[in-house]
Amino acid sequence: MASFLIKYIGPDGHVLHHSEIASTREQAISQAGQSGIPEGIIQSVQPDLLGGLRRALFEKRYPTNQQVLSLVTLASKLESGKTPGRAIREAVDFEEIRVTKAQMDSCELPSDYLKVLRFDETAILLAEAGDKSGNLSDALHRAADVMREREKSRKEFAKPLKMAMINFVAGSLAAIGFPLFGGTMLHKFIYEQKFPITPTFASNTLMFLNSFYQGYWPFILAAIAVIFVFRTRVWMAVRDWPFFTLFNNRARVRRGLDFIQSYNLLSASGYTNPQIFKFMMERAKGGQIAIFQQAYERLKEGRELGAVFDNDEWPKIIGQNLSGFEEQGVDARKRVLDNLINALSAIFTDYSERIPALFSRIALIVIMTSILLFALGFYIPMVTVKVSM
Repeated sequence: MASFLIKYIGPDGHVLHHSEIASTREQAISQAGQSGIPEGIIQSVQPDLLGGLRRALFEKRYPTNQQVLSLVTLASKLESGKTPGRAIREAVDFEEIRVTKAQMDSCELPSDYLKVLRFDETAILLAEAGDKSGNLSDALHRAADVMREREKSRKEFAKPLKMAMINFVAGSLAAIGFPLFGGTMLHKFIYEQKFPITPTFASNTLMFLNSFYQGYWPFILAAIAVIFVFRTRVWMAVRDWPFFTLFNNRARVRRGLDFIQSYNLLSASGYTNPQIFKFMMERAKGGQIAIFQQAYERLKEGRELGAVFDNDEWPKIIGQNLSGFEEQGVDARKRVLDNLINALSAIFTDYSERIPALFSRIALIVIMTSILLFALGFYIPMVTVKVSM
């Protein structure tokens, strides 16, 4: 999957920009049409290497809490008898996130409106399912509940992670700052001012790191840029390494939890397994497309539901719990899915707690090592020279 930068003529005649994640140029144009940008006004479509970063920095979207409130308000307006288009226009201030009236006018289905408004994918998914099943307001209520729980989990994870990241940044600055200061001063005292300092192993390490940082910083920045551009391939190569596997396991559990929650909601709306998998595959993005496509192909081969998830992209607990799922009754299936959601939520919470703890430990080790290196390599030799002089 790549990011494409689309230039098109806006309502006022100026050239505007829009970014889409797609496999091909044609798919990007099609997705832009779904976002309210018809092909007739598109001037150019080009690969955009910084599309993801640009969207994160400049694309405005509603916070999750505001999306939840809007979905509840929208559901209430639908229950009062208003049409989806009118209800959405009354419930959401689309101009606040720079969505134009022309984009809104191009929408037909409720899910089209939510796509243009950049709502969470869960809301879009359930809006489309609810619209097809004729129970849109109930689907929006369920989407709001799921998003509310996810936001609660995200905030619980964000608090310790924020502090852990602050400690990690502090450790990184110490690992760079101490060698730059201590190594520079040592080199000056020993080789320029000819102080009678006998370099220790720690002193040589400080000067080596200082020389490395000053001499190779362009290559370090270039390596970071290459890793960012090819981050998907790099991640696939390192995700099973120690340290990285913790993040990979958390992502795998999150993928499984999101799917089981959506599967539970869609099956309750009357969707069959092939319909659900096709539905999820068509709406997947990035690397998720290949994962859902493989699952859909396995399902078409006639495999039971538990065997569909028998690969490294899914938590093993899903395949284990869904073995023989089709032979059970409706109530038993509901209990299995509810228990599976609870189990995956607990596992996800455990990983979410372990990651900040790991960052904090690494940060503490780096800070202590940097301080010790500076003390043994710079401070003690300088004190010794001062006493001898």
